[in-house]
Order: sequence, then C-alpha cells, then structure tokens
Amino acid sequence: MREQRLQRNLKIVIAVLGLMIFAGLAAVAFKIISTAMRPAGSGVSSRTTTAGTDATVSFELPKGAKIVSMSLSGNRLAIQHDGPSGPGITILNAETGRRVLELKPTETLPRN
Repeated sequence: MREQRLQRNLKIVIAVLGLMIFAGLAAVAFKIISTAMRPAGSGVSSRTTTAGTDATVSFELPKGAKIVSMSLSGNRLAIQHDGPSGPGITILNAETGRRVLELKPTETLPRN
C-alpha cells in the first residue's frame, strides 16, 4: 500500500515537472519566433512631438560644406563633409543637434 502511494506521488511529480519543462520551452520558442517576425527597425524608438509628428533637429556645418555621408550610432550622428577648408567629420548629438566633436585631418611630413 505504501509503495503504491509513493509511486502515485512520484508519477504526479514527474508529470508536473514535465509540464513545466514543456511550458518553458514553448515560452522560449514563442519569444524567438516573435522576435524573428518583428520588422527590422521596430526595436528603435523614435522621438515624437506632442502633435505626433517626427521631431526635427537642426545642426550647423562649416560654411560651404557639402555632406558626403552620414552614419548614426545610438544618439550620435557622424557627418562626413567636404568644404572649402577641406574634408572633415562632425559628430553630433542626434537628440539635441549639439556638436560633440569636430575632426579635421591635417597633413604631416612623412617620417624617414
């Protein structure tokens, strides 16, 4: 009698643990599938104004400079420009438009 009760309790424990394992695997599979089905840029939040339109940030470049390329990383925007004073890279805070860093290449004499 005692062995039968012990076996019944063990069967119940094994069944509950099996269900918990399958529920965990289903949750992991659901998360993987839902992440894979999400569009590429949906993890990035965009700043909006109270009217619901996209926010506009203005910035300044050297006078007469033309933008060659731009690259965004986090809240930093790197702008490669070419102007009358030569090429350069300006790094801006994309949220505020403030200049973080100005990179200007300089010519040096070759070392022998």
